[in-house]
Parts: sequence; C-alpha cells; structure tokens
Amino acid sequence: MIVKDVLDFGGLEDAQIIAGKEGLNNEVTSISVLEVAEEKIKNWVLEGQLYITSFYAILQNIEMQKTVIKALYKKRSAGLIICHIDLFLKEIHPDIIKLCDELGFPLIIANSRRSYIEILNPIILKLTENSDFKNNDVTIDMQNKLIEHIATKRDTDYVYKTMSEEYGAKMFFLDINNDIIYPKHAAESAEIVKLINDNEHLLEKEYKRKGFCTIDTEKAKKIIYPIDCNEIYYGTIVAEYEEDDIDRQIRVLRSIASLCTLMYTKSSRVEEMEIIRKQEYISDLITWNFRTDEIAVKMGQDVGWNILNKSRMIIVNLNDIQRNLEMVNKDLKKFVEEILYDRIKEIVRKNNKHNLIGLRSDIFLILLENCEKNSYENAKELGFKILECCDESFNGSVSIGISDDMESYRGIPDAYIQATDAAKIGRHFLGDNKVVCFDDIGFYGIFRDFINMNKFNSIKNNVFRELKEYNEEENLDLYNTLKVLIYNNMNTVKTAEQLYIHKNTVNYRKKKIIEILGYEPWKMPYLLNTVMTIVSEYFE
Repeated sequence: MIVKDVLDFGGLEDAQIIAGKEGLNNEVTSISVLEVAEEKIKNWVLEGQLYITSFYAILQNIEMQKTVIKALYKKRSAGLIICHIDLFLKEIHPDIIKLCDELGFPLIIANSRRSYIEILNPIILKLTENSDFKNNDVTIDMQNKLIEHIATKRDTDYVYKTMSEEYGAKMFFLDINNDIIYPKHAAESAEIVKLINDNEHLLEKEYKRKGFCTIDTEKAKKIIYPIDCNEIYYGTIVAEYEEDDIDRQIRVLRSIASLCTLMYTKSSRVEEMEIIRKQEYISDLITWNFRTDEIAVKMGQDVGWNILNKSRMIIVNLNDIQRNLEMVNKDLKKFVEEILYDRIKEIVRKNNKHNLIGLRSDIFLILLENCEKNSYENAKELGFKILECCDESFNGSVSIGISDDMESYRGIPDAYIQATDAAKIGRHFLGDNKVVCFDDIGFYGIFRDFINMNKFNSIKNNVFRELKEYNEEENLDLYNTLKVLIYNNMNTVKTAEQLYIHKNTVNYRKKKIIEILGYEPWKMPYLLNTVMTIVSEYFE
C-alpha cells in the first residue's frame, strides 16, 4: 500500500494533501501516533511508517516542526497526517509547506472531526488484508480494542486479558528481561520464567528455523512466540496449544505478537510523551499562551490538568540544581523526576486528590484545589510538609513560595509570578529552606510593579548617583558596602566578613559615604530611599 491509497478510504477519504505530493507513492508499511514531537524521534521512527499528530506540543514552534519533519524524512517515514487542526493550529505555516514540497514528504490534513481511531483502524486492517488471517474476526476485534487503547490510554491489563480470552487458552506475556507482564500473580509464573531461561539456546535455534518454538511440559503443550519487529526484540508470548488446532493458534499468535509490538512501542514512549506534553502545557499556562480560555481548559484536560476551581499556587525551587545547572548529573535528574516527584505528589494528593502537581525543569509547580479549608493556612501547612519531605529526601536546599488567592483560573500567570517572587524573596532575605507566602512579604510583593514606573526608576537612579560616580572614579566599592551594611542591619563585623575586608575598612567606608552624600543613608528619613533603591535592584 502507498500513501496515495490511504487517501481513498476510511478516515482519510475527506483529507487533503497540502504538500509533498511527489511522495504519494511512498510505501506505507505501518501507522502510528506521533507523541514525542522533537528531534530524538529519529531514534525510533520506522521506515515506511505513516504518522499521525496534532503538533500540540510544538504548535507555536515552527523551527521544531521543521526539525521533526526532517527527522521523519531522514528515517524514510511514509508521511505525516495532522489532526484537529481547527482546535490547535489556525493554519499550517508556509515554511512547513515549502519544506515538505522540497523534500517530497507527504503532509496530509485530516478532517478535524475525524478521531485517531477512525483514521488508524481502517489502515491497520487494510495492511493485514494480504495476510493469511485476512478474514479472522478475532484478529479484527483485537485490533479494534488495541486501537481504542492507543487513543484512550485504556489499561494494558485489559488488552492482555482480551487477547488471552480471544486466543482461548492460557497465555503469558513476558518483557525483554523475561519478567512476566501479564498475568502478574499467576501460580505458574515461576515455572514459565524457568521454562524460558532453561531453553534459551533451543528458542534461538527454533526462532531462526520457523519463527516460534513448541515445548511439551508435564502440564501442557506450549508455544513460545517472540515479540519482535525490524530485528528489535520486545519480549515473549508463552501459550498453551492443542495439536489439532495449532495452525489457527499460530495465526492468532502472529497477530497478537504484531499487536504487542505496536503496544510496547507505544507504551515505551507514552510516559515520556505525557511528561513532555504536561511540561509544554505548564509553560503555556504560566504565560497564558492560548488563543482562548476554552482552549486553555481543554488542553489542560487533555494532559490530566483540570485548572478550574483552584485557589493558590505553590512553587518549590530546587536551589542546588539551579546553582549548578550545567553540572547536574543524570542520577540527580532521575532522582528528582522518579523519586522526589512521587514523594511530593503523594503529599500533595493526600492533602486533596484534586490538587495538581507538575515538574518543570528544576521547579515543582502545584495548584491547590479550592475547598472549605482556609486556603492560606492549608497552603502553608502543605508547604511545610513538602519542606520536611525534601529535607528527609536529600541534602540540597529548597525555597518554597506560595501565591495569593486566585479569583479564577485566569489568575494562574499572576499566581506563578507571586509564588516565584515569594520563594526568591524568602531565599534572598531569609535564607534557604523557607516557606514564604505572598501574603507575608508585604510591600516586597509589589516592587515588581514599582520598577515598571518611569518616575520610580528616575528617582532610584538619582538617589545614589554621587556615590556611584565616586565608585567609578576611585574604585572603593562604597555602594556595595552600603548594600551589605543594610542587609546586615549595620553590623560592621558581619559586613567585613562578607566582603573579606577588615572591620576598620568598613568603618572608613561608612565615613566616606557620609562625606560624599552629606547624610547618613541608614537613618530616617533617608533610610526609606535607601531600602527602596537597594531592594528594587533585586527585581531587575
């Protein structure tokens, strides 16, 4: 089957090919959903495979769309089908159309009302028509159910159970390490694993000779069938069989193994895809990068985030990762993503099952459900529990910030800024491992608004103009000395320690500051101007 053929039936009958028509004769050997929309897809793209995507994760990133298409073309993918264009994309960018035409890479736009199932199912069935189990209703039924799993993320145990029932005898599914995937707690599990391990050389020999192996055990005759595709091994099926029905059972097993390949390759990427989609959504959420409010809500629901009825946001900054971003090793990253995340998630969900948590680089972002509890007290209590968890889990420091109350989900971007400011201000003025709520930081919380006022900046630039000019001429570091003195409540000893100078040098600089300015900037009424100027610099 070629690309041109898939446009003549099923869910693509009313589709349009908008670019790459020179590739209409590309052979189609399989079809799959493109979940991970980035360059590393080239690591698992199959030659001849036709891909379906909504480009959700990179809908605003034209360069990444180009990168994905180039990767697909390089791996000799059959083409790309874009779905739900009315919901996510207003139009395909002209540069994308131009690229596909230059490459001769088919770009197909599906009817936005078509579901993935409507497109996938007829093509998969068509691809199996030339096989010797063409009219097997069991095969078709299993394909339908598996495609439903692909589209709706149905629990894989359900699919294994369906396959076993349709096969009509006991079946065991093992992964690449010969660990049983399904059924997980069967009485015969240990025997099945031992059977595989004890006959490793026989299996290899029989796989090469006829594609499967039959072994008679004391309890029953068993077929051992490999799950592989394009010389990539995914696991094994062990099934009981009857001698007089072996031809039919082999055909069904061949179909099941093929479907398992599709499911395993899907499952191996779905978790990564969901993490990436959620991270992309969070990035859009905190900047409100959506065409409409309805799209913001719908996209959230698609990644498991119901942003309605939320009260506050909590930000957990992992300070050590931020300080050493280039040196963060894979073990630390894995610890954060797989262990610390689960521990914090358990605390967050225990507080309220509708609370949301996401990980974005070095930041945990939490949205709290609006409930009967006092939102301030509830958020602070949860913040301290998270702090305790982090303290028990690793030696690094964290800073936790909590936003003010949100009136609606449209307040999420402001809540993110508030929570981030609370965490940063708390760390800057109070130190590491603190929980700071935006409600508690008073005027510090509105400094960001001050620095956007032209009049404020004009005053700020003029307050210590003479001191800064003298600094440039004599290089005495007077202004920085003043800042450190203010932060240390005019403690000369602490200031000297921080600046690595003698305390007498600090006292000399204090006198010089008074001489240049003509007043003591650490005393009222001048202290207000001093504090406003110094603190505002933190927000620049």
